[in-house]
Amino acid sequence: MKQTEMSGYLKVITAGVGVLLLVFAVWFLPLVLKETLEEVGGVYAYRGVCMLIWISAVPALGCLIRFWGICGSIGQDRSFSGENAWRLKRMSQYMLADTVLYAGFLVWFFFAGWYEKAAWLWFPVLLAVFISVTLTVLCAALSHLVQRASQMQEEQDLTI
Repeated sequence: MKQTEMSGYLKVITAGVGVLLLVFAVWFLPLVLKETLEEVGGVYAYRGVCMLIWISAVPALGCLIRFWGICGSIGQDRSFSGENAWRLKRMSQYMLADTVLYAGFLVWFFFAGWYEKAAWLWFPVLLAVFISVTLTVLCAALSHLVQRASQMQEEQDLTI
């Protein structure tokens, strides 16, 4: 498979994930959580959780936009570049913001006493924190590796 072909496939997958993320955050989750959260904490709890979901979708979409740029670089045969290392670092920062957001919600969840009314809700939030931490570390490690590979490639180009 050529790099331009792989880049195209990655862009299609990225666009599909972006559409699914928007459908999930804007339509599916609010629809599913409406009855349950209104029973637990009223309309304000439902609106608050919807706002949390929508706000947390912003860093995820930011990651997809940065990844789209990485896909373009792959298609131009610039996989290991300082620019891609920077993009991965930004993706790590976006996911760290999501981690802090969900961890804050988890703390608020316990202080508000929702663990008594909606015990099932702690698992998806804890899962979101775990996934966010994992993606934060993964993007930071990849950023470091891509930066090192970029430096090695520059040194090799200079010696030739």
